[in-house]
Amino acid sequence: MFPGSLRGEFIAGPRSGWWIVTFASLLAFVVIVTPAPGDSGKAAIEDAGIGQSGRALVMNIQTKRQVALKELERLPDLKRPKARYLCIEMTRAGTRLINRICLGGKKRSSHAVGITRANRANEVFSKKAIKATVTRVAKRRLRVSIQPGRARLRPAGYSWRAVYSDGSCGSEETSCRSSFPLKHDAKYRLKPVKIVGCSGGNGQVVRNGPRGRKRVALTFDDGPSTYTPRILRILKAHNAKATFFVLGSLVERYPDTARRILNLGHELANHSSNHALLPSGSDIHRASAVIRDVTGFRPCLFRPPYGALSSSVIESARRSKMKSVIWDVDTVDWKLPGSGSISASIKRARSGSIVLMHGGGGPRSQTVDALAGAIESLQRRGYKLVTVTELLNNHFIYRPR
Repeated sequence: MFPGSLRGEFIAGPRSGWWIVTFASLLAFVVIVTPAPGDSGKAAIEDAGIGQSGRALVMNIQTKRQVALKELERLPDLKRPKARYLCIEMTRAGTRLINRICLGGKKRSSHAVGITRANRANEVFSKKAIKATVTRVAKRRLRVSIQPGRARLRPAGYSWRAVYSDGSCGSEETSCRSSFPLKHDAKYRLKPVKIVGCSGGNGQVVRNGPRGRKRVALTFDDGPSTYTPRILRILKAHNAKATFFVLGSLVERYPDTARRILNLGHELANHSSNHALLPSGSDIHRASAVIRDVTGFRPCLFRPPYGALSSSVIESARRSKMKSVIWDVDTVDWKLPGSGSISASIKRARSGSIVLMHGGGGPRSQTVDALAGAIESLQRRGYKLVTVTELLNNHFIYRPR
């Protein structure tokens, strides 16, 4: 059976009315069910399971014999007797639309899966390939990890099963096909997830990210504020992400805005409680506590007010498990030099740059006015706008709600 690393994610609440196949119950299920005739095929499905790990939906499939991924069809036509496929089928409760997640493909079989949406008569409404991680954890055991949103799987209850065909069927034959479970679909409730933290809070001081990739991090200090919603709309319109170094006192004043920053895929970071020069360790800790209490997110990045660092401030950030983040592109927007000057400063960014702007602490209309044009310029030059955590090759931590 499958290892227990995901076992804790495979338990449904009793009130939901949905049950989830745990690795232990899968074992019991295999023992009590008589195999169907089709399960004598070359690589019939022996076991399968679904769970969540962070944002990912994780599917495990074990076959009786090893399956060669490159010989499977990523977007199979199940009406064709010779089709070779290994898929997980998921049907949301109350619908008849099958979401079929299929392994294989001659190229990138370890990095992509096919997503087909069809009805029970196998009439296909859409199909595409999406990014995935397909790992052979043992000779006969495969693990697939996808982002549910890419597969258009929203949080809900689902019926599911794993299906396989070795492609040896004749026009009337079914003995080449098998499924798991054998008689009735299993049930799984896909839970929404929330971001709760990030990695990389090791006390280092950074001024930029790696220069080898065309990525830039836009940062906004001194918020949240009444300007933040306008900034968020511009970022959303351009599919750009940013990091907001917020003050604990303003997170308490604008809690909904702080939560919206996270909900839109941006990052919250610590900028002290009240913007004091060289804040104390307790001040820094208090700001992180406020951010966590209001949003559920524990920041791993800290920016000292005015960019002023001392050994004490660096040590306080380290003790609070944060990096200290400065910048290598300063728009000097706090001087109100005009939107044209601010835009020109942003455009000077290069691979790995961290751009300093302000989203609060004064009149920020010039910064807002400069933003759209500068983003468009960077994107035309091939830059992707990411959070600081992503720029530094760290990652976010998610948990099911």
